Amino acid sequence: MVATIGIAGASPPSPANSTVPGCITLVGTAAGVPAPEGQFQVVVKDLASNPLVGAVVSIDLLSCPDLHLCADQLDPTAVVDCANKRVNKVTDGSGSVFFTVLGGSNGAGNALTLLNGGRIYENGTLLGSPTVSTFDLDGQGGVGANDLSAWLTDFGSGQNLGRSDYDCNNCLGANDLSLWLTVYGSGTMTSSCAASCP
Repeated sequence: MVATIGIAGASPPSPANSTVPGCITLVGTAAGVPAPEGQFQVVVKDLASNPLVGAVVSIDLLSCPDLHLCADQLDPTAVVDCANKRVNKVTDGSGSVFFTVLGGSNGAGNALTLLNGGRIYENGTLLGSPTVSTFDLDGQGGVGANDLSAWLTDFGSGQNLGRSDYDCNNCLGANDLSLWLTVYGSGTMTSSCAASCP
């Protein structure tokens, strides 16, 4: 049996047949290299479960006022739309696309977005609404002590703030803190955005 391949625009995408993550993490860099902890995959398929080739997939943070994107994603295949807080990439021959989204947040006491605040679109069709977290909670100087303080403030708020839910279990707890400490110790996020989207 020969698999059929759909061309983006010829057939509408199917959210039910496509694969999107339930959570994504904005990350920083070390020596100009994006942190591997942020990589995720989106697979776009049509109503007949055929992969859509050349589909434009958008990671949309417009509903996340406490998060920002880096103006330069250090990825030549990514197009940043600062005005709409989006990063766009195009699916390959298997209907897949990999993202590592660079960005951060805005410090202690400023968290606003709860769970499922992000949006993933394919040419305007909503494929999913992931929770969006970030280890760089103050948006400057990479991952450090101020970010830990911001996480503790988020935890103490009693709210399920998406930016601090690293294990994707829909609440903040000891495992999230452990993951933050692991990332801090790894040294993979020593730098924040050189320039953030306005």
